[in-house]
Amino acid sequence: MKKRPLGQNFLVDLNAARRILELAGISPGEPVLEIGPGKGVLTGGLIERSGALTAIEIDPRLCAELTKRFGSNPGFRLLQADALKFDYSSLGPRFKVVSNLPYYAAVPILKRLVHYGARISDMTLMLQKEVADRLVAEPGSKAYGSLSVFVQYHCQVERLMEVGKNAFSPPPKVNSTVIRATPRVRPKVEVNDEKTFFSIVHAAFFHKRKMLKNNLKAWEKQFDLDRNKIHLAGIDLARRGETLSLEDFAAISNVIHSAND
Repeated sequence: MKKRPLGQNFLVDLNAARRILELAGISPGEPVLEIGPGKGVLTGGLIERSGALTAIEIDPRLCAELTKRFGSNPGFRLLQADALKFDYSSLGPRFKVVSNLPYYAAVPILKRLVHYGARISDMTLMLQKEVADRLVAEPGSKAYGSLSVFVQYHCQVERLMEVGKNAFSPPPKVNSTVIRATPRVRPKVEVNDEKTFFSIVHAAFFHKRKMLKNNLKAWEKQFDLDRNKIHLAGIDLARRGETLSLEDFAAISNVIHSAND
């Protein structure tokens, strides 16, 4: 598992690796993508289970090691590439993702993968615990924010297992969590315009401690005043963004988009 450029944390706990492979639920012949294989603690098991593994690794030294270990296997393809720039559509119409994502790039890589969700059956990912907390967070919780809404809008997310810092060498400063993110065939809520929806979500969380009536001032023409309370789509704007469900955000978004049509 990688940190910023020169600092790398590699999973060394074989029991944890075995459990991750089991949780991934790989079928024989099912194409699998591994991002950041590092020293290959998951790679051998992925090849064995899938027989069709593509691994993306940015570090040329690690690529050389991986090629030496697994290069002769016909079920293994290694690409030296940047996961943040890679065109995942080149991997075919349908594949599974199993990865220990690098800490420093986990969120942008996840967001990029989400945009290719129609091609991905599911993603079994190990992430920094704090990031995983945000992905599964519910409205009203401290970890709930725009990332929670974005990922839950596009994917069904579940927490699978916790992995302590001592499972890595050298040990990182934080614990890790394995999650499964399954791209939805249709988004969790129906919105008339996704751009409007996510603009409102980001505005609502921009100043987390502020009330919605302050964060959503750009749309105050649609505010309703009733009994000295300001509402929008029937939602009290004295609330904070962290209390709103995806359904609430969709309701606000659809009212605003309809008003602007």
